[in-house]
Amino acid sequence: MARDYTNRMDAIFESWEYHLFEKLGGVDRIVARIQSEAALFDIPYAARTEYINRKLVDMIDQIAEKREASSQGSRRQAKKIG
Repeated sequence: MARDYTNRMDAIFESWEYHLFEKLGGVDRIVARIQSEAALFDIPYAARTEYINRKLVDMIDQIAEKREASSQGSRRQAKKIG
C-alpha cells in the first residue's frame, strides 16, 4: 500500500509558499514582457507560449543539474575531510 505524504508535503510547502510565490511573480513579469515583445514581431501566441514553456523547463532542468552537481561536490569534500 502506497503511503500518502500529502499532509506532510502541504506543511513543508506552505512554509515556503510565500517566498516561492514572490519569486514566481517576478518571473511572470519577465515572461509577460517577452510575450509583449514577441507579439510586436507578429509571433503567434501559441508559438511564443510553446517556445517560452520549453525554454523555462530547460532552464529549470539546468538549475537542478547545477544544484545536484554542486551538492555532490560538497559531499565529496566532506568525505575527503572526514
